[in-house]
Amino acid sequence: MKRRLRLNLNGALLLSACFAFSRGIAALTPTEWSHQQTVEVTTAGLNRLPLTAATFDAARAGLPDLRLINASGQEIPFLIDRDPGQAPPPPAAFAPKTFSATMTERGTQLTLASGTTQKLAAIELETSAAFFLKAAHLEISDDGTNWQSLGPAEPLFRQFGVEQLRLSLHDRAAAYVRITLDDLRSRPVEFSRAKLFPVTERSKSPPLTTVGVTVVRQEEFAAQTRLTLALEGRHVPLAELEFEVKDALFMRRVAITVRRTQDGISSEDHVASDTLYRVALPGAEPRAKLVVPLNFVPGTSELFVHITNIDSPPLVITGVRARQRATNLFFMAAQPGTYRLLSGNAQIAAPRYDLTAFASEMRTAEASSVTAGAVAATPGYQPRDSFLPEVPLTGAPLDVAPWKQKKSIRITKPGVQELEVDAATLAASRFGTDVRVMHRGNQIPYVVETPNLHRALTVVPIVANDPKRPTVSIWKVPLPHGKFPTFYFRLTSHTPLFQRQFRLYEKYRGMNGEERERDFASGPWSRTAEPDSPKGFAFYPHDIPEADTVWIETDNGDNPPISIEKVEAFYPVIRLIFKVTDTEDLSLIYDNPKAKSPRYDLALVAAQLLTASRNVATLEGTAPPVAQKQNPFAGLNSGYLFWGALALVVIVLLVAVAKLLPKPPSV
Repeated sequence: MKRRLRLNLNGALLLSACFAFSRGIAALTPTEWSHQQTVEVTTAGLNRLPLTAATFDAARAGLPDLRLINASGQEIPFLIDRDPGQAPPPPAAFAPKTFSATMTERGTQLTLASGTTQKLAAIELETSAAFFLKAAHLEISDDGTNWQSLGPAEPLFRQFGVEQLRLSLHDRAAAYVRITLDDLRSRPVEFSRAKLFPVTERSKSPPLTTVGVTVVRQEEFAAQTRLTLALEGRHVPLAELEFEVKDALFMRRVAITVRRTQDGISSEDHVASDTLYRVALPGAEPRAKLVVPLNFVPGTSELFVHITNIDSPPLVITGVRARQRATNLFFMAAQPGTYRLLSGNAQIAAPRYDLTAFASEMRTAEASSVTAGAVAATPGYQPRDSFLPEVPLTGAPLDVAPWKQKKSIRITKPGVQELEVDAATLAASRFGTDVRVMHRGNQIPYVVETPNLHRALTVVPIVANDPKRPTVSIWKVPLPHGKFPTFYFRLTSHTPLFQRQFRLYEKYRGMNGEERERDFASGPWSRTAEPDSPKGFAFYPHDIPEADTVWIETDNGDNPPISIEKVEAFYPVIRLIFKVTDTEDLSLIYDNPKAKSPRYDLALVAAQLLTASRNVATLEGTAPPVAQKQNPFAGLNSGYLFWGALALVVIVLLVAVAKLLPKPPSV
């Protein structure tokens, strides 16, 4: 009775305070907000309005432009409660008081004394072993004698760069923890130490709510799958992503990124990473982890998911689910009626209501639940100022004579276009710095997107051993053209055991026509018979090879020759993003060593352009040069050309000297 009376008293005080605040708020003009939602209030008093993805999307990041008005157009104070159960930063992990490992009939047994009475969230083990999969049975005890199991065995593994070394202790207090590792089907693994993670004290979190998400694109790159996700709205406080994977068994490292633009260049920022897996433990049902925890607010409705496959085939992903943290808007309604929630005002600052003093009362008091209708355009919308200038789709005219090469661009429909620059164009254009998109003599402004992805050109190397050097293995690797924009070379060998020093180089002709060699990458490569020993190894060149042929060699010494089955040349993905209304007569010009990177005003609205729905444009083969004079000596070797020119000069001089000499007297 006293508690109800106290809540009623607090509610009355809160109600009177809110009404007092309402009278002191200056009138606003609803037509300055671009969007609105109707809120039907049936009960006077405290109301709770859950904010959905649609509201977050219509408002600015952080909701500074959100306003609530009643049927009379009067502004109503409110309090935004952002997930009261969201945990503060977790306390630091700590080492257990004691840690020991013993061998038993069941396998390796790890026993530790926690040295604390706190509730424990998890334990993480450390080992130098590179390849293993174990079933870990967890038990806890108060006295070190009587043990209680924490449930079925959990997977513990490290394979092919993916690991799972943290085990949940289910928020239990434990003076002692015992982990038994099953060694019956694999050799024992030595664990050196452990870390304990205490539970973060927090109030109960409200349940997560679903956010609409669609996989709009799946791309396969070198050793990696990239998913492009479209969320139901921007600025949503995401809590997790859950993946639906059809594959029966797998382990993958997953990274979540968002787009970032700076100076007109698009790249990606890392948000979160985790391990997804579905593994089969001996004598148990397969265990799976398919959720990636998140705690961030994306600035756009676009997310990228990078799945590292290495040498494994891509996963069959049938769906992705997203969930957001609960965000509630509390307000006091003087009377029932139709209220309006306004959003979308670029000029307005965040409101400063004095309701934070009543935050705890609002959260604990009984409130009526209301919902907001669909987001609709505000009739008669008239912003204060136009803050986003219109950027022309056509740039300045350009004299194309200095550009030596040209390719036609094929566009299927007007709108925002995505054009990936192919390797040949990158090679001839210094990684795209001198490319221009042209339309009937005028430039088309574009934004460069560098998504940190790579394509791979696979080449079967040709054995080219030198009989004069019988201990040396040599391979010839033909490339499509010179100056191939290689980020790194990956060599693959099925030879199970070797240790060699490798050298990658190219051949060229000197001034005198003699053949020379230039190294651009080298290093040791070893492979053992361990199951996790990779078959491939990457060599990063310190410079781009100029020639269209790469040579690889290694000295075998007294060992048998090794084999190299394939060579992969990885080059970066670079895209041009632009907008057109006319789909005809578009071309890409490049190969101008004197040209500098263009500077377009389009960079001011790069974020909007990059997140817009796109069409994929393609290049139509290699066209004749735009405007270049034919070189009569093209294709001649520079050394031969030098000696030929020198011989010609000598002949001309001899003829001139002969004409200057006096003629012999006639007989």
